[in-house]
Amino acid sequence: MVKKAAIYFISIIIFLLFSVHLHAQKNIEIGQLENGVISMKQNMLGPATKALEWTFRDGTKVQELKIEQIGNGYFLIAVCNYMNYKRNAAINLDVQGNLFVMNEDAMLKICSAVACQTCNFFVENNKIIACKCEQTGSISNHCHYKSSMASAFIQNLQRAMKMQEEN
Repeated sequence: MVKKAAIYFISIIIFLLFSVHLHAQKNIEIGQLENGVISMKQNMLGPATKALEWTFRDGTKVQELKIEQIGNGYFLIAVCNYMNYKRNAAINLDVQGNLFVMNEDAMLKICSAVACQTCNFFVENNKIIACKCEQTGSISNHCHYKSSMASAFIQNLQRAMKMQEEN
């Protein structure tokens, strides 16, 4: 009886340790805050750029990547170009100490210009909720807003990181 209980107890501990290890790997360090300056980790620029371009799958090119505070949250922001129109992407990040990390439940928000040259995110109550056309200053169908889970981006990021390690 004691032997069965010990085996059961050890099995639970191994399971919990394995679960914690798997969960810890799902957080990806994107950047850091050092001496009041927010910066992306240098080894993340290439993989994050590739991952975004693979996620869009339509010829969108990333022109700039940065970590930015919007409202009370922090986001990985990509300024992109699609057929000479501006397209922005934002992926929410969590703060752990002085690190900015992306976890598995991150959201990808995309703001694409349609009949407006420059569309930017519209923030209300510290959340990105829509896009607005900078020329007209209005939220309209001139800008297309999409919000979805960032799981495809995260998979592409992990693939790009693995490719970078292999080179």
